[in-house]
Amino acid sequence: MPPAYPKTDILLAYKEVMTQENAGAVSKVVANLWKYSGHRDALTVFGVPISDAPLDNVNFHPLPIRMPWLYGKNRGFLKAYLAHLKNHPLRTPELVEIHSRCHLAREMKIARPDLAVSLYMHNDARMMRGGKTIRERVWLIENLDAILFVSDYLKQAFIRDLPADRLASDISAKCHVIGNELTRSAKKRPIKKKTIILAGRMVAEKGILEACQAAARILPDFPDWHLHIVGGRHFQKSALSAYEQSVQDALLAIRNQSTRHGFMKGADLAILQAEASIALVPSLWDDPAPLAVLEALLHGCALLTTDKGGIPETATGRAEIAAIGHLDIASNRDREKIIDIFAQKLQELLAHPEAVRQLQDKAWRDFPYDARNMAVNADKYRLCVKS
Repeated sequence: MPPAYPKTDILLAYKEVMTQENAGAVSKVVANLWKYSGHRDALTVFGVPISDAPLDNVNFHPLPIRMPWLYGKNRGFLKAYLAHLKNHPLRTPELVEIHSRCHLAREMKIARPDLAVSLYMHNDARMMRGGKTIRERVWLIENLDAILFVSDYLKQAFIRDLPADRLASDISAKCHVIGNELTRSAKKRPIKKKTIILAGRMVAEKGILEACQAAARILPDFPDWHLHIVGGRHFQKSALSAYEQSVQDALLAIRNQSTRHGFMKGADLAILQAEASIALVPSLWDDPAPLAVLEALLHGCALLTTDKGGIPETATGRAEIAAIGHLDIASNRDREKIIDIFAQKLQELLAHPEAVRQLQDKAWRDFPYDARNMAVNADKYRLCVKS
């Protein structure tokens, strides 16, 4: 007989807010993993307390952070979870799945070696506490029960420079890619307007400023086009940061052709995405698997993005890709080159409506993604851990 599905607790990072209005990328992925799982009853998502209903009515258990002044917020959340396990011995899980926190996965496994512990990576471990060094990543591979990655780029970054001969069997058995996927619910192709959507967190690595500076050069030559910029520093409304002010200043030259919306609810953003002819995802950093790329394709937009990180895994053959991977974003000279590249690519699209239509056709017709597949794969690997 096949093994029974393991009772699984999924732990979010403390920054994740599992609500419809404020959910970030990780929360959205986790909600879909739960929503489309064939074993929902066995899955419980733990996160910080929320003030609204959980996203997609996920089976959500709030945990206040325990003594953050002593442990810090990440460890304080794990301490709260460990206390919860101690206080509720009858509901002990068989598997604890920790999202994007290497040091918490290690601490969890050391604290409860009787439980299976997996790590689900949404970002580069080499930039995170508990995964920066070869020694730390070797420990994770040798001691955790599974490590899952949202892109092959992330997996290759994790195992790079590790002792391959020594770890070959563990890497093969434990390290797996579960690519981010979204489900397209619309059956009818959306009617497009002459609008461009640029949605993302207002932080430097997302390339929002450079994309706006490029648009400010090009849009005056195309007066019937309009740019919508959506996003804030966080997944909620907040005061303008210095970076956001720079973005606002860059838009002054096209203030009649641009609208900066700030943070928007997901449903409102989806309306703008469905209407947009062109979507920009101008990531400057090695973005592992941005949902913005999938969202643009899901809505049938002509996508202009970059070759950074795991983006090409989804975008190749479906989007116009700006080759900036060889440039140093810390260099002012290279940063100007990036703006030039964005401006040239955008100008070529706006000047050639047929090219825009062809990219829209590719996005709409070649969309092999479905969050159900992602959830099925996650279920499979949880069963592998159990067996």
